[in-house]
Amino acid sequence: MHDIVIRGGTVVDGTGAAPFTADVAIAGGRIVEIGRVREPAREVIEADGAIVTPGFIDVHTHYDGQFLWDDRLDPSFSHGVTTAIGGNCGVGFAPVRPEYRKALMELMEGVEEIPEIVLDEGLDWRWKSFPDYLDRLAERRYTMDVASHITHAPLRVFVMGERALRHEAATAEDIAAMAGLVREAMDAGAIGFSGARVLEHLSSKGANVPGTFADDDELIGLASAMGSSGHGTFQIIPLGANGDLMFAEAGPSARRAEHDRIVRIAEACRRPVTYTLLQFRSDPQDWRMMLAESERALASGHQVFPQISTRGVGALTTLEGYHIFMLRPAYQTVAHLPLAERVIALRDPARRAAILGQNSDPALVAENPTLGGFVEVLRARIAGIFPMAEPLDYEPGPERRLEALAAAAGAPMEAYLYDHYTSGDGLNVCASFALNYAEGNLGALHDMLEHPIVISGLGDGGAHMRMACDGALPTFQLAFWARDRKRGPTLPLEQIVAKLSLRNAELYGLTDRGVLAPGKRADINVIDHQRLSLHLPRMTYDLPSGAGRLLQGASGYLATLVNGQVTRRDGVDTGARPGRLVRSGARGAD
Repeated sequence: MHDIVIRGGTVVDGTGAAPFTADVAIAGGRIVEIGRVREPAREVIEADGAIVTPGFIDVHTHYDGQFLWDDRLDPSFSHGVTTAIGGNCGVGFAPVRPEYRKALMELMEGVEEIPEIVLDEGLDWRWKSFPDYLDRLAERRYTMDVASHITHAPLRVFVMGERALRHEAATAEDIAAMAGLVREAMDAGAIGFSGARVLEHLSSKGANVPGTFADDDELIGLASAMGSSGHGTFQIIPLGANGDLMFAEAGPSARRAEHDRIVRIAEACRRPVTYTLLQFRSDPQDWRMMLAESERALASGHQVFPQISTRGVGALTTLEGYHIFMLRPAYQTVAHLPLAERVIALRDPARRAAILGQNSDPALVAENPTLGGFVEVLRARIAGIFPMAEPLDYEPGPERRLEALAAAAGAPMEAYLYDHYTSGDGLNVCASFALNYAEGNLGALHDMLEHPIVISGLGDGGAHMRMACDGALPTFQLAFWARDRKRGPTLPLEQIVAKLSLRNAELYGLTDRGVLAPGKRADINVIDHQRLSLHLPRMTYDLPSGAGRLLQGASGYLATLVNGQVTRRDGVDTGARPGRLVRSGARGAD
């Protein structure tokens, strides 16, 4: 008798092949049969009218801390993810010496917008080395499988101490010590190595991330150490990935040189390298050059794979999160109030006029320069803000820009935005797309996403908790790119599913998952694709210390299975926790 049979669904198997109707039989956590299954089962999931896909593999999350206080792992859990890979963008928490724990938390707070108070309360620091950290994760059980890169910043600080924080060049001895720790981590099961060279990535104190300015000798030494293990993937965010100002001035030659560095890393490690590729305003066509260079590298035998986000990247702003008024003195007098009371107070005409007539308080900006700078960026880009409403539109036209809406209403833009935030129950949300929207549409992303070497990632689950919900990207891709897009062509459903499953499994050597086939793990989604939709993001106060985070729910997931156990049924957590730590180099991970 089978454990479970998923009956009569449209199987989208993850390979990119055309969908077909079949039953899927599961026993012992594995798929044992696909076709017309006649044997009985202890449980039958009726899937007629639904699609049946592999579980999704999220290759870019920041659950490094959340892995230690949360076994559910939202937002990824709510969007069909069955394997989550943490330790990205070069920041993490291992290896670590006690005297540098605070510095690592400040880095994570600044770069990934995870409040230090949350980390301070949620981390137990029962580790020193990276193998210790993996062992700590291995003690726990989750809704999905988890894995982690070893990351550059904590590694550098562990070996170099204050010199790393001052961005001094690593000596040959430093590089040898770091390389030894990378190899130790790989032997313990790290999924790969992660670094970043992004000038905009700053700690909560305004400092650049250790490793941002690392010399080629250092990067090549660490890549070689990773590759010497015979497994793992090197993840990096190159300079210019966020449209650094230096590249607006230096032109494409600087970015081409950065791609050359990525190729040298691939040569050194002889393993897959994935780098962040985004469209930015300073050069909206730069991505074409980078993609062409990656094609050339792959043709030469170097495994270089651009990794993209599949919608506009930027900030979601709300009264409960971030907005342009939050540091103004008159707003600060009511900022402490519960939302319902605050909205009433903000509607007072005198207070409204005061707030609209002020700038951010210089003392508050000096106290938190990173936040102050972010608020000023939002204010400078106010014309391009898009107020959001259901059904959600992630490719809004120019008529939906705040500039156009305010003009039509005969109101100043700040006044229109203020009234939008404070209307109704105060839960309204606005989007500001800093990246991937340089031409006012998602045409560039369509061309990137349909390219076979491009990886779908950058979900950032666990990060940017009060300003983004990109952990919902799997649902977005299935609904928008495979069904709903109005301003340009869509993409085949089977192609989107392959990007979310098998392609990511192949990138990380996860040979036991990512495809629906006999013998593979029964990590599976059953989805009512016609009903699949995203909800408006909402602030939820469930973090350690009671801090809030934006979560974006979805409708249409009928069931999610991990290792043959149903973890979600009709959008509800079943309580099953079959997820375990995946160690690269072990069976099922190359």
